Amino acid sequence: MGTFRKLTVGAMLLLALPLQLIFAADMTQLGPEIGKRFSNPLEAMDQSGKLRSLQSLMGERGVAVFFVRSADWCPFCRGQLLDANRRLQDFREQGLNVVSVSVDEVATLKAFATTHQIGYTMLADPKGAINLALGIRDESYPVGHAAFGVPRPVLYIIDREQIVRLRFLEPTFRTRPDLTRVLKEVQALRAKNQGSSKH
Repeated sequence: MGTFRKLTVGAMLLLALPLQLIFAADMTQLGPEIGKRFSNPLEAMDQSGKLRSLQSLMGERGVAVFFVRSADWCPFCRGQLLDANRRLQDFREQGLNVVSVSVDEVATLKAFATTHQIGYTMLADPKGAINLALGIRDESYPVGHAAFGVPRPVLYIIDREQIVRLRFLEPTFRTRPDLTRVLKEVQALRAKNQGSSKH
Protein backbone atom coordinates (compact mmCIF):
# COMPACT_ATOMS: atom_id res chain seq x y z
CA MET A 1 0.00 0.00 0.00
CA GLY A 2 2.91 2.32 0.84
CA THR A 3 4.52 1.65 -2.56
CA PHE A 4 1.24 2.38 -4.36
CA ARG A 5 0.91 5.66 -2.50
CA LYS A 6 4.46 6.68 -3.45
CA LEU A 7 3.77 5.84 -7.09
CA THR A 8 0.54 7.85 -7.02
CA VAL A 9 2.27 10.90 -5.52
CA GLY A 10 5.09 10.56 -8.04
CA ALA A 11 2.63 10.37 -10.93
CA MET A 12 0.80 13.46 -9.67
CA LEU A 13 4.07 15.41 -9.52
CA LEU A 14 4.92 14.38 -13.08
CA LEU A 15 1.47 15.46 -14.25
CA ALA A 16 1.83 18.81 -12.50
CA LEU A 17 5.20 19.57 -14.13
CA PRO A 18 3.88 20.17 -17.67
CA LEU A 19 1.23 22.51 -16.26
CA GLN A 20 3.96 24.61 -14.66
CA LEU A 21 5.85 24.67 -17.93
CA ILE A 22 2.70 25.68 -19.79
CA PHE A 23 2.11 28.49 -17.28
CA ALA A 24 5.67 29.73 -17.79
CA ALA A 25 5.18 29.64 -21.55
CA ASP A 26 1.94 31.58 -21.20
CA MET A 27 3.82 34.29 -19.29
CA THR A 28 6.20 34.79 -22.23
CA GLN A 29 3.27 35.02 -24.65
CA LEU A 30 1.33 37.56 -22.60
CA GLY A 31 0.34 40.52 -24.78
CA PRO A 32 2.47 42.25 -27.43
CA GLU A 33 6.05 40.97 -27.49
CA ILE A 34 9.28 42.96 -27.48
CA GLY A 35 10.02 44.24 -30.98
CA LYS A 36 6.35 44.09 -32.00
CA ARG A 37 3.99 47.00 -32.50
CA PHE A 38 1.79 47.88 -29.53
CA SER A 39 -1.51 47.34 -31.29
CA ASN A 40 -3.93 49.17 -28.99
CA PRO A 41 -4.50 52.95 -29.32
CA LEU A 42 -5.25 53.23 -25.58
CA GLU A 43 -8.23 55.47 -26.22
CA ALA A 44 -9.74 55.98 -22.78
CA MET A 45 -10.70 58.67 -20.29
CA ASP A 46 -8.07 59.88 -17.87
CA GLN A 47 -8.60 60.85 -14.22
CA SER A 48 -9.88 64.29 -15.27
CA GLY A 49 -12.43 62.86 -17.70
CA LYS A 50 -10.42 63.80 -20.79
CA LEU A 51 -10.22 61.32 -23.69
CA ARG A 52 -6.61 60.33 -24.28
CA SER A 53 -4.74 58.11 -26.73
CA LEU A 54 -1.37 56.39 -26.89
CA GLN A 55 -0.07 58.94 -29.38
CA SER A 56 -1.06 61.87 -27.16
CA LEU A 57 0.61 60.25 -24.14
CA MET A 58 4.07 59.89 -25.67
CA GLY A 59 7.10 61.52 -24.09
CA GLU A 60 10.22 62.55 -25.96
CA ARG A 61 11.28 58.92 -26.37
CA GLY A 62 8.07 57.07 -25.62
CA VAL A 63 5.94 55.94 -22.73
CA ALA A 64 5.93 53.50 -19.82
CA VAL A 65 2.48 51.88 -19.50
CA PHE A 66 1.59 50.17 -16.22
CA PHE A 67 -1.35 47.77 -16.44
CA VAL A 68 -2.80 47.27 -12.96
CA ARG A 69 -5.98 45.79 -11.57
CA SER A 70 -7.37 48.64 -9.46
CA ALA A 71 -6.27 51.78 -7.63
CA ASP A 72 -9.23 51.17 -5.32
CA TRP A 73 -9.33 47.60 -4.04
CA CYS A 74 -5.92 46.11 -4.96
CA PRO A 75 -3.24 46.98 -2.35
CA PHE A 76 -0.44 45.62 -4.57
CA CYS A 77 -1.58 47.90 -7.40
CA ARG A 78 -1.84 50.89 -5.13
CA GLY A 79 1.70 50.31 -3.95
CA GLN A 80 2.95 50.06 -7.53
CA LEU A 81 1.10 53.22 -8.58
CA LEU A 82 2.61 55.16 -5.69
CA ASP A 83 6.05 53.75 -6.48
CA ALA A 84 5.66 54.90 -10.11
CA ASN A 85 4.76 58.38 -8.85
CA ARG A 86 7.87 58.50 -6.65
CA ARG A 87 10.02 57.53 -9.65
CA LEU A 88 8.19 59.76 -12.12
CA GLN A 89 11.07 62.18 -12.57
CA ASP A 90 13.46 59.26 -13.21
CA PHE A 91 11.25 58.06 -16.06
CA ARG A 92 10.98 61.56 -17.47
CA GLU A 93 14.75 61.92 -17.42
CA GLN A 94 14.79 58.91 -19.76
CA GLY A 95 12.34 60.69 -22.07
CA LEU A 96 9.37 58.57 -21.00
CA ASN A 97 5.94 59.64 -19.86
CA VAL A 98 4.20 57.36 -17.36
CA VAL A 99 0.66 56.03 -17.80
CA SER A 100 -1.41 53.57 -15.81
CA VAL A 101 -4.41 51.57 -17.04
CA SER A 102 -6.85 49.99 -14.58
CA VAL A 103 -10.43 48.74 -14.44
CA ASP A 104 -11.49 51.69 -12.29
CA GLU A 105 -14.07 54.35 -13.11
CA VAL A 106 -12.89 57.92 -13.76
CA ALA A 107 -14.20 59.13 -10.38
CA THR A 108 -12.16 56.49 -8.55
CA LEU A 109 -8.99 57.47 -10.38
CA LYS A 110 -9.64 61.16 -9.76
CA ALA A 111 -9.99 60.55 -6.03
CA PHE A 112 -6.81 58.46 -5.90
CA ALA A 113 -4.83 60.95 -8.00
CA THR A 114 -6.00 63.88 -5.88
CA THR A 115 -5.32 62.18 -2.54
CA HIS A 116 -1.83 61.01 -3.53
CA GLN A 117 -0.90 63.92 -5.83
CA ILE A 118 -0.31 61.62 -8.79
CA GLY A 119 1.65 63.43 -11.50
CA TYR A 120 1.02 61.06 -14.41
CA THR A 121 -1.97 60.05 -16.53
CA MET A 122 -4.27 57.35 -15.18
CA LEU A 123 -6.59 55.74 -17.73
CA ALA A 124 -9.98 54.24 -16.86
CA ASP A 125 -10.82 50.93 -18.52
CA PRO A 126 -13.73 49.86 -16.27
CA LYS A 127 -14.86 46.93 -18.42
CA GLY A 128 -11.35 45.71 -19.16
CA ALA A 129 -11.82 46.19 -22.91
CA ILE A 130 -8.19 47.18 -23.46
CA ASN A 131 -6.97 44.15 -21.50
CA LEU A 132 -9.17 41.84 -23.56
CA ALA A 133 -7.99 43.36 -26.84
CA LEU A 134 -4.31 43.04 -25.88
CA GLY A 135 -4.63 39.49 -24.56
CA ILE A 136 -3.45 40.34 -21.06
CA ARG A 137 -6.66 39.59 -19.17
CA ASP A 138 -6.25 37.47 -16.05
CA GLU A 139 -8.10 34.33 -17.16
CA SER A 140 -8.45 33.01 -13.62
CA TYR A 141 -11.56 35.21 -13.32
CA PRO A 142 -14.45 33.84 -15.44
CA VAL A 143 -17.28 35.78 -17.06
CA GLY A 144 -19.65 37.01 -14.36
CA HIS A 145 -16.94 37.27 -11.69
CA ALA A 146 -16.60 40.71 -10.07
CA ALA A 147 -12.95 40.85 -11.18
CA PHE A 148 -13.57 39.73 -14.77
CA GLY A 149 -11.55 41.85 -17.18
CA VAL A 150 -8.67 42.72 -14.85
CA PRO A 151 -5.21 42.42 -16.41
CA ARG A 152 -2.27 40.32 -15.43
CA PRO A 153 0.08 43.05 -14.13
CA VAL A 154 2.49 44.01 -16.91
CA LEU A 155 4.65 47.03 -17.68
CA TYR A 156 5.45 48.04 -21.25
CA ILE A 157 8.11 50.46 -22.45
CA ILE A 158 6.92 51.68 -25.87
CA ASP A 159 8.85 53.97 -28.21
CA ARG A 160 7.42 56.82 -30.26
CA GLU A 161 6.89 54.48 -33.22
CA GLN A 162 4.67 52.39 -30.92
CA ILE A 163 7.12 49.47 -30.84
CA VAL A 164 7.44 47.53 -27.57
CA ARG A 165 11.05 47.93 -26.44
CA LEU A 166 10.83 46.34 -22.99
CA ARG A 167 8.20 44.26 -21.22
CA PHE A 168 8.13 43.33 -17.54
CA LEU A 169 5.95 40.45 -16.34
CA GLU A 170 5.45 38.93 -12.93
CA PRO A 171 4.11 35.41 -12.19
CA THR A 172 1.55 36.67 -9.66
CA PHE A 173 -0.43 39.84 -9.00
CA ARG A 174 1.22 40.01 -5.57
CA THR A 175 4.62 40.92 -7.05
CA ARG A 176 5.55 43.87 -9.29
CA PRO A 177 8.73 44.78 -11.20
CA ASP A 178 11.42 46.57 -9.22
CA LEU A 179 11.49 50.04 -10.78
CA THR A 180 15.20 50.51 -10.08
CA ARG A 181 15.85 47.48 -12.30
CA VAL A 182 13.34 48.72 -14.87
CA LEU A 183 15.02 52.12 -15.10
CA LYS A 184 18.47 50.53 -15.41
CA GLU A 185 17.24 48.45 -18.34
CA VAL A 186 15.66 51.53 -19.91
CA GLN A 187 18.94 53.42 -19.53
CA ALA A 188 20.95 50.49 -20.95
CA LEU A 189 18.61 50.26 -23.94
CA ARG A 190 18.94 54.00 -24.56
CA ALA A 191 22.75 53.79 -24.39
CA LYS A 192 22.73 50.84 -26.79
CA ASN A 193 20.52 52.70 -29.27
CA GLN A 194 22.70 55.80 -29.07
CA GLY A 195 25.79 53.67 -29.67
CA SER A 196 24.31 51.93 -32.71
CA SER A 197 23.16 55.23 -34.22
CA LYS A 198 26.78 56.44 -34.34
CA HIS A 199 27.81 53.62 -36.69
